Amino acid sequence: MQDYLRGVVTEPFTLCRPDDLPGTTRELSAAAALVRPGTRMVTGPGARRDLGALLAALGEARSAHDRGPVTPVGEDPAESDLNKANDLGFGILRVRGEPVRVLTDAALRSAAAVLDLAARNGAGFERTTWRRLVGGFDALLLWLADPGRAPAACPVPAPGERQPLEPGSALRRWIYGHHVFMVFSQGCSLSLACLRERAAAGDGTGAAAAAATAVRLMWASQGALSFAGDVAMEDYATEIRPTLMPPIAPPRMTGLHWRDHEALVRELAAARDAWQWLAGSRPELLEEFRSAIDSAYSAHRGVCASFVGDRSPSLLATSRSSRPAVAVLEQFHRRRLDMLPPSARRDGDGR
Repeated sequence: MQDYLRGVVTEPFTLCRPDDLPGTTRELSAAAALVRPGTRMVTGPGARRDLGALLAALGEARSAHDRGPVTPVGEDPAESDLNKANDLGFGILRVRGEPVRVLTDAALRSAAAVLDLAARNGAGFERTTWRRLVGGFDALLLWLADPGRAPAACPVPAPGERQPLEPGSALRRWIYGHHVFMVFSQGCSLSLACLRERAAAGDGTGAAAAAATAVRLMWASQGALSFAGDVAMEDYATEIRPTLMPPIAPPRMTGLHWRDHEALVRELAAARDAWQWLAGSRPELLEEFRSAIDSAYSAHRGVCASFVGDRSPSLLATSRSSRPAVAVLEQFHRRRLDMLPPSARRDGDGR
């Protein structure tokens, strides 16, 4: 683990490779009984009164859940150097184990980290975004426990107003926000794979359940990015930015090259026909998924613009390029939306 993470991340954050996730609802259903204790986070009596009660219920869920035996992946020829750098920079350890149990463990652990930070220092972004963030954990855990049913929405207690952060807390928010984003990326990839499989089988109910989960997780991704960037400019400049650049990080390191994000992009492209089929009976799900992607990429671009400005070059840029970071992100934004079928109700700018 990188030296600058010691004291911020106390132990590696374990995730399976996205390639190891199941691709069908049958495989997911076979593992559902293993993860059912994790749903106590959303069903525990009184867990939604306030953040303290929610944290206590979450602690019980983590104690009840067993991720099972895991072993480090080690050298993986399918992994890029940039992905290795991202994992190292954010304290992530890739493991082999039962992937749904490992994903559930990662969801419970990252939820506890985010809720604890919010309970201590509040949140400085919109309450709707906060509800989407916490609701993403609900959606993922409920769907993993019952993949044939669309996850219900649960009330979410709000944190207090954002308070000044103690030294090290800005980097902690940045790290944990990205852990959450990786969890939601894996969950969204899994739900899109199941959407494709259920659509191919002509199962409208199962396809709609997977699609509704993907919608909730994409909205939650917007919340994860907002949480990661919920720090003051001076804290970003002193605690976070140096960890993203040489000599600490390799040149051109970016989360867009993380294999979890790359796997999600592949699933977005592969699910186009499934979304088209489902839109014949449930057009509102496609419309909301397009809106959620739009918001998630806008949140990423907004974080970038807030900290490095509209004209600063991207970390992706070569030494001979001065292309602004926000322009790079906007290009990715448009490409992702173009992977989906057009909405039956286009908005004002033609999307």
